[in-house]
Amino acid sequence: MNSTLLAVKAVSKHFGGLKALDQVTFEIRPREILGLIGPNGAGKTVCFNLISGVYKPTAGEIIFNGERTQGKAPHQIARRGVGRTFQIVKPFATLSVLENVLVARGISRYNHLGKIWSSWKSRAEIRQALEVLDRVGLADLAHRKAALLPLGNLRRLEIARALIVGKRLLLLDESFSGLRHEEILQLEQLIRNIRADGITVLLIEHNMRVAMGLSNRVVVLDHGRKIAEGSPQQIQQNERVIEAYLGRKGHSHAA
Repeated sequence: MNSTLLAVKAVSKHFGGLKALDQVTFEIRPREILGLIGPNGAGKTVCFNLISGVYKPTAGEIIFNGERTQGKAPHQIARRGVGRTFQIVKPFATLSVLENVLVARGISRYNHLGKIWSSWKSRAEIRQALEVLDRVGLADLAHRKAALLPLGNLRRLEIARALIVGKRLLLLDESFSGLRHEEILQLEQLIRNIRADGITVLLIEHNMRVAMGLSNRVVVLDHGRKIAEGSPQQIQQNERVIEAYLGRKGHSHAA
C-alpha cells in the first residue's frame, strides 16, 4: 500500500466569506479504510462533495488514480470508479430494490446515444445488479418496493447503489447513522468485506467506536481545517482532537 489512489492537496472551498474547507491535505492508499471525522460543521461533507464533483474547489488539487479531477462533473468522476452514499437515504420509493440498483448503473451506460436506446433491464444488467445485492445481503429482497424497507436495509441499498459504480473508491457518508447495535455490527463486517474485495473506502462517521474500529487511519477536521491525522490510537490521544470534540472546559473535566 505504498501508492496513492486519491490525493487531496491544499484544497479549499469558500462560500463567500465562509471558509468551509481551508487548505486541507490528505491521501488515501489502495485497499485502505480512511476515517474522516470532526464535530458538526467541520467540513466533512463539503470534502465529499469536492471529491465527488458536486462542488468545484476554490483552490487546491484533487488527484484520483493519477488524474486531476477537480472541476469535473459528478458523472465523469463516477465513471472513473467513485461511488458515494448520502447522509439522508432517498431511494426511488416506487421502484423495487433491484430497479434502484439498475438505475444507478445508468452512469456507466448512457455515455453515448446508442446506449440510451438499449434495454436497461437486459440479462447482463440484471445479473450485475443481483451480484451487488447479494454482496450487501439484499438479494432476497430484490423485488420488494424500496419504500417498504426498514432503515438498516435502506442503508445497505444505498451502499449497493454506490458499489455498482464505485469499483475503486467508495465514499460513505454516515452510513451507520440511526442503526441498532446488531445492524451496526453487520454493516461493519460488510465494509470490511468490501475492502477485502479491493475497494478503497473513505468514510464519514460520528460513531467514534465505529470510526476507530474500522479505519486504518483517521483524518480529523475542525472548522474547515485539518487538525490531526494518524492511526486510531494516535487520534484518540491527540490533545487537539479532544479539545475540538469536548471544548476546553470539557477537556479539563475529562483530564
